[in-house]
Amino acid sequence: MKFKTEALTSLVNAEDPVDSVWEAVWNIWAPAGDDIASHYSREPQMVEYERLLLDVYSEFYTEILTDRCVNQASMTVPEDGALVMMDSMSVREASLFVQLLEDEASELSVGYSYSTVPSETMPFRNRVGYSDLKKEYKTASVQSQEPSLDGDERIIWCRYPDALLENIQEGRTKLSSIEEMYEKSENALRNIIDQLATDSLVITSDHGYARLDSGHTFQISDRQKNRLQATFSGRFESVGEVNADDLVDEGLVVEADGYYMPLGRYTWPAGGKYSNFQHGGLSVSECVTPRINVSL
Repeated sequence: MKFKTEALTSLVNAEDPVDSVWEAVWNIWAPAGDDIASHYSREPQMVEYERLLLDVYSEFYTEILTDRCVNQASMTVPEDGALVMMDSMSVREASLFVQLLEDEASELSVGYSYSTVPSETMPFRNRVGYSDLKKEYKTASVQSQEPSLDGDERIIWCRYPDALLENIQEGRTKLSSIEEMYEKSENALRNIIDQLATDSLVITSDHGYARLDSGHTFQISDRQKNRLQATFSGRFESVGEVNADDLVDEGLVVEADGYYMPLGRYTWPAGGKYSNFQHGGLSVSECVTPRINVSL
């Protein structure tokens, strides 16, 4: 009850509701847990907060967050440093990365940015003009734990943790673990930092992810699950391809910038290959992305 009261009081008093939401979310995940497993076991607290937010302030999703993702998604390279994009890094991983960096950092601060809608890599890149940024700044793509950098890159786009999240589970078969995902992502980040010549870094992401395994979703009726399943093949659909206006009216789906997306952690049964770690929808953990500013 205390958690709910404090969260609601902060939200009511905030000049910018996103500031309040970010503070509440960061306080769930930071400081990081004593070990990786205990850290990720905080997910039910995140579910509780996101459910509370949707219940008492649905406009945060349907009006505020959609507007910010459409109009304020950005990718800003620091003037005298490098921008490290950790693909699909969420607030969960950011807290662990802060714990990793804080002992050797001379300055460190954490803020937030926005993904776009849908909360996917290509829509984000298109929104922020990534093709133009690559022409302006030396850029590297990292797809392994052991990259080979020149050291003077200004933008580094690392496929971790996204590529690893996709491999944790396909269908009912568990292929990896969330602990292994984080450890490999940390190794990649360490090696990137070690190879860069600059001591000034911004570490951020194009989007986060929604964890949709058992116990971490919003409860809905079988009828609603069936309707969502009949409409969506993933976390978003074009308004030109399907009609989900009835789901919008029910408060299960939002329409923004030409797409339908499920709100928060609404999900439905999926057949064939699927992952419980998804993005493309409209939730806090997918769309409000951490931004770590660090000087080493």
